Amino acid sequence: MESNNDDVSSGAATDPYRSLQSSTVQEGEFVILVFADKRQIFAQALKSQRGKSPALKINKRSYSTSILVGLQYGAVMELNKVTGLIPLEEGEDVIPDHEELTIDDDNVDKLHNEENDNRNLVDDNTSQAITADELQTMRSDPTLSGAEIVETIIKNSSSFSAKTSFSKAKYIKKKQMKYQPRCRLVRCTSSSICEALFIKDARKVMNLREDSLAQILSFANVSAGTKILCFDNCMGLITGACAQRMGGYGLIHSIYTGKAPAFIDMIARFNLSFVEHSSIKWVHAGHLFHDDAHAEEELDGEDLDLAERNKLNWPCILQPHTEEFIINMETDKKRADFLQKRCGRFARKLTRPTPDENAASLKSGKKCDSLILACTYDPLATLLKLLPYLETSCPFVVFCEYMEPLFECFQELQNQKLAINLRLSDTWLREYQVLPNRTHPNMSMSQNGGFILTGVKLCPVHGVNELDDDVIKEIRAELGGRRGKKRTNSPYGGTDNKQKKRSQR
Repeated sequence: MESNNDDVSSGAATDPYRSLQSSTVQEGEFVILVFADKRQIFAQALKSQRGKSPALKINKRSYSTSILVGLQYGAVMELNKVTGLIPLEEGEDVIPDHEELTIDDDNVDKLHNEENDNRNLVDDNTSQAITADELQTMRSDPTLSGAEIVETIIKNSSSFSAKTSFSKAKYIKKKQMKYQPRCRLVRCTSSSICEALFIKDARKVMNLREDSLAQILSFANVSAGTKILCFDNCMGLITGACAQRMGGYGLIHSIYTGKAPAFIDMIARFNLSFVEHSSIKWVHAGHLFHDDAHAEEELDGEDLDLAERNKLNWPCILQPHTEEFIINMETDKKRADFLQKRCGRFARKLTRPTPDENAASLKSGKKCDSLILACTYDPLATLLKLLPYLETSCPFVVFCEYMEPLFECFQELQNQKLAINLRLSDTWLREYQVLPNRTHPNMSMSQNGGFILTGVKLCPVHGVNELDDDVIKEIRAELGGRRGKKRTNSPYGGTDNKQKKRSQR
């Protein structure tokens, strides 16, 4: 094990793009808090929130995330309305342990033969002796923990003792999720981010589920060193997943509409490194979907962003008001931090390519190795417009939440003989509850995770079938007529062959 760790560390030291992921949360990183009631909330670990929006908001209340810095991924925390997040000891689970919740294979047979049942229970809201005002007072008391509130609720329930053991466990689990909420600290990856966004609002990500995202990356052959053209309207999920998977090696030309990319904030949640961010080249849709008749007049003008960037000189001279601001600072540390941020800001301006440069890098030189479409526009028109930018014999993937637009693409690609190995599929995922004598599919689940059309681009010059239509008809005539029926005069089937087989028997 020590030699493997040494090999990994030495590889990370020699590779300038490769950096080992820390097992603890670093300041500025985004994390996901997974609660027991299936809620998944994004949070940013910040020691100071001065001048920034709240890093964590739960149930319309803001909490500090300074406690997250330095915690191990996978740690469990308990949420208190007064004190905020409280890290728990190692080994704790998001569902607290309780003596009534211990139902295992050893005692499950005895529980089936118990005398209690639920036939005489009536839900008339009279079994609980504690009022809503008393519960609210208990929750606002900082001296009371969530476990003590749950125990008080159980003791004041007149119908709890009459329930079965399974009903007791279900009742306690429900109260714990409400009055003793716990969450687990999860690293932001393409899978965890996709799952969190799908649970929150699947329509914003075009019903893109994590298993569908994995298939898109696999069918598109996303790997280090490739050049990808991506049209993503799934809140930047596919673009961020490609950048995270490629690790800074290669290029990702991501198409956007509007004045600026709308999913920069979502890309930041992937915690990408500088080289991974630099591999994403934003290309405006106007450079690719413009009218050919007016293309030269509209797009061949002066690049204003490039002209503004050329005016900057390095090192940049301080303005008089900036010098006065720095002199009036209290300590040298604050001056150094301010100058460091200023240098970083100007360095990004000098190294950031303009939209015209990104479009030129896409159109000139090597074509793209893969094409990914997951947009709300017409898939057929979009695909036909972007296919010329894809290299021959390279894969393309089209994702849509409906099947009919992809079926039109399938037929058109077949009729024009633009692609081979066409495949239209949908993914189906089912989650199971696995408990002793209570293993069954979940009662509520997603219907589908969208539809995927995949294929390989055919060469427009040499991509022609060597067999002409007459030869294909002769081969089909020899093999048989319609599917499922065989010709009587064919050497491969018919009544004569059946009689010969019977006589041989």
